[in-house]
Amino acid sequence: MEHPVLWNLNWNFYDHFEENYKTEDDEGKAVRVNLPHTVKELPLSYFSHNETAMISTYAKELTLSEEPKERLILVFDGVMACFELYVNGRLVGEHKGGYSRSMFDITDQCQAGKNRVVLKVDSREREDIPPFGYAIDYMTYGGIYRDVWLYRCGESFISQVLARYDLKDGKVTLRPELLTDNRGQAYEGTVQISLLDVEGKLVHSYEQKVQVGSGKGSCVTLPEPVGELKLWNPKEPYLYTVEVRLEKENGTVDVHRVRTGFRTVDFRPEGLFINGNQIKIMGLNRHQSFPYMGYAMGKRAQEKDAELLKEFLNVNTVRTSHYMQSEYFLDKCDEVGLLVFSEIPGWGFIGGDGFKQVMLEDVESMILTQYNHPAVFIWSIRINESLDDDELYEKANALAHGLDASRPTTGVRYISNSHLLEDVYALNDFTYSDCDLDATKLFRGRSEATGLLEPVPFMITEFSGTAFPTKAWDSADKRTTHARAYARVLNQSCLSKEMAGIIGWCAFDYNTHGDYGSGDKICYHGVMDMFRIPKYAAYVFRSQKDPDEEIVMEPTTEFSRGDNKGNRLVSPFMVLTNCDYIEVEMYGKAPVRYYPDSRYIGLAHPPIEIEEEIGVWQDLWQDGKITGYYKGKPVAVKRFLRDSCLADLEVTADDQSLYGDYVDATRIVCRMRDEAGTTLVYFKGVLQIKTEGNIEVIGPDILPVSGGYGAFWIKTRPGAFSGSSEPAKVLVRLLNTGVEEKAIEIRLEKSGMDVG
Repeated sequence: MEHPVLWNLNWNFYDHFEENYKTEDDEGKAVRVNLPHTVKELPLSYFSHNETAMISTYAKELTLSEEPKERLILVFDGVMACFELYVNGRLVGEHKGGYSRSMFDITDQCQAGKNRVVLKVDSREREDIPPFGYAIDYMTYGGIYRDVWLYRCGESFISQVLARYDLKDGKVTLRPELLTDNRGQAYEGTVQISLLDVEGKLVHSYEQKVQVGSGKGSCVTLPEPVGELKLWNPKEPYLYTVEVRLEKENGTVDVHRVRTGFRTVDFRPEGLFINGNQIKIMGLNRHQSFPYMGYAMGKRAQEKDAELLKEFLNVNTVRTSHYMQSEYFLDKCDEVGLLVFSEIPGWGFIGGDGFKQVMLEDVESMILTQYNHPAVFIWSIRINESLDDDELYEKANALAHGLDASRPTTGVRYISNSHLLEDVYALNDFTYSDCDLDATKLFRGRSEATGLLEPVPFMITEFSGTAFPTKAWDSADKRTTHARAYARVLNQSCLSKEMAGIIGWCAFDYNTHGDYGSGDKICYHGVMDMFRIPKYAAYVFRSQKDPDEEIVMEPTTEFSRGDNKGNRLVSPFMVLTNCDYIEVEMYGKAPVRYYPDSRYIGLAHPPIEIEEEIGVWQDLWQDGKITGYYKGKPVAVKRFLRDSCLADLEVTADDQSLYGDYVDATRIVCRMRDEAGTTLVYFKGVLQIKTEGNIEVIGPDILPVSGGYGAFWIKTRPGAFSGSSEPAKVLVRLLNTGVEEKAIEIRLEKSGMDVG
């Protein structure tokens, strides 16, 4: 399957369903939308979690100049949570599961001229579809929130290639499996398989005879030795392309290309090994939701999250809590070397037979869809935090191993002594729930958690966030406690000889149901907020970077006297840094030197704790300064002003150019700062956003400043795009201040894709 049309533009949307919509539009009620799309744009907070629970309609025309001579295949990357597909009023099929990909052949329902394609989308929380059936701690929104693709294929085509291989003694043996769809008679074909390097140069090629059956099936190729190749690993994530060309006597049947990397995954009681090298897991969980649009954010935003996790936050692992996530996100994880703990949909509840059937279908869909991603190192095939169901989970585990023998399986629990049916025991452990500096027990040990005397592979998959929700505008004291909790638990994980590693809860704040969160439909559990603005805890991870690559120094203080509990002055606070040591100046006194704290020796770069007071309450407040030193030289400076005032509005865009011919989006970040560059965390202000050109703001264009920041996304308007390069602009004003208006230039370009 090659050269699809990105079929995202010009859908008619109805926030309800009527039988006549299967065959005709009601233009008075229809709203023209482009995908990805959410059934209802929500406020940032304080909405009803039932607002997106609806049955809605999406309709689009497919115009054909003649009776279809090719097979017409529609692929839906994600529709929440269930849908029926109609073409010209006739039911083609249905799909259950909001996170799994689906494929439909609509050839027989199409004709020359206009053809009406309709989706009846059910976004309600149905008890027969995971993760629903009981309470869940996250919103699932609704709509066609991922891309739709239109393929034109021959009578026989390759629906998927699983780039199977063996890797032994550094040498690769290829044995790709072809999943085929053939409406004709069975035939003998030839497959030509080519391996291309990252630059597209041919590394190896060969051909084999295969038998292609009638209907849907698979062709397993014979092993082909390739020899030594560059192996994929988190530090050097080298990727190859496998091209498969299927031919018959009368010519090429189909061509399919997949990108993959070659590596081994081994989970032992001692930990995780990639290519025989041990890697200590240090990661975060990720929800795929965004403000206002929920799940309906496209390629660029998905890729940016992977980059933030690996390159800014400096984690080596992400768990896709609690469902399969965008292929764009996983593609970028492959590229940057971010390990992926991939999980099926679910949250604590196991339903009836219908629910279990969809769950098993999710296991199959997850593995087949994500098989070629080298970043994915483990399959989580249990419902998150569910109780034991041996019959169900034995089926799931056997299914996973049957589809993929190269990766281990696991399932996330919150209970001890759960039956270990998979390869790795994974536990959500919030033992350290009070974030008390004097607490001695931070998490359960392996034997206590598993109930087993023999050592088994073991890891912790959640900690901290749920136990200590922290807002960007909380006091510095609370935000420091939040960071300290992360530092303590990560340190202990690094010292542990029986744990493969630990994954924190979680990367980003997220919208949730009324059953959870802070009452405003937000869980403030992230080390970043919903707009991906870092809290202090983010710098616990970031400060573990190699200082030769980047110097990091983030004090957990705004150097304000009187913001801490207990009538303390500035201390206690931490400096999260990879510097060798720091010097602190305050109250006009001589610099005081501080070194990494020995209580965090498990970390490559322990934080520095400043606990004593340098001055007294009556001292005249002065400017302050923290200087970081590396290899004996000053490499970082943070200044703090005695009389801090708003000096400037700093506005930056994640991207300077966007694609104009489909819906593309980027984030704009606005920071309130004083003359020394310190973020004014408690500044209360209002931002006004205006756009020029074919772009628009996602969500409201009047925003409150929160935690010293205001952030938003803009998206392109493909219906008005001219097709050639054109300028656009974002204008930001900080109302009722003397700060000048800021302008960000955005260039709109043609993507080069076939978009319709």
